[in-house]
Amino acid sequence: MSEREFEESWQNWHTARMRAVTAPHGIAALAGTHWLSPEKQHIDGLDGDWYLDGANIVGDGFTIVQGGEVLVGERLLRHFRRDDDVALRVFDPAAPSRVDVADIDAYMPQEEWVLKGVFTPAPEGDTVAVDEIDGYVENQVLAGTVAVEIAGQPVEFVVTGPRTGMQLVFSDATSGTDTYRFRFLRLRADGGAGQIEVDFNRAYLPPCAFADFYVCPLPPAANRLAVAVTAGEKTVVRQSAVEAA
Repeated sequence: MSEREFEESWQNWHTARMRAVTAPHGIAALAGTHWLSPEKQHIDGLDGDWYLDGANIVGDGFTIVQGGEVLVGERLLRHFRRDDDVALRVFDPAAPSRVDVADIDAYMPQEEWVLKGVFTPAPEGDTVAVDEIDGYVENQVLAGTVAVEIAGQPVEFVVTGPRTGMQLVFSDATSGTDTYRFRFLRLRADGGAGQIEVDFNRAYLPPCAFADFYVCPLPPAANRLAVAVTAGEKTVVRQSAVEAA
């Protein structure tokens, strides 16, 4: 791949990310995550009472099953489950968190941040306890580890999820200053154990960088780096900050 093709590929990725974030019901449009129980409760901005019937959400004359969603006016109501807990997520195109997104600041892509790592799969069925941003601890599927060298230092990351879309949650020396407090990276290991590409130019901000109602996983101890990863997305650019500058 030529330098021009490399940069164009990254720009296409960045454009797709902006679409996913700023779409009417995209990542930044989350206006609430409302945890439910069998007891009826009122949710601000929605008609009727809302409650659980088993794992199904019932409210205002319809039922939302696991994995389902319903459009009510301009708002999208989506079923969300974490272990045995169920919440109603409300995506609103008019949410201030969406309206105020101007851009996503990112480092310019550099081929030197496309690294070669080695994936070691975990035994089938293994899980790992993951601390989440709201204090909850969730057991997630452990995909395995990815060994890679960064700035001359060997690192062994813990990765979760299916091998066709593993999630790496990491922080580094830029976190909390030049970049958000932690970032995500998707990896693929379709062939199982062996060499794997780790392209930090595709490191991206977690959903909780855009809206306050997500329950993002935090980096495990092994994924907290002392070195700087000067690649990938950095911070959300807010329209209000641009206008105030």
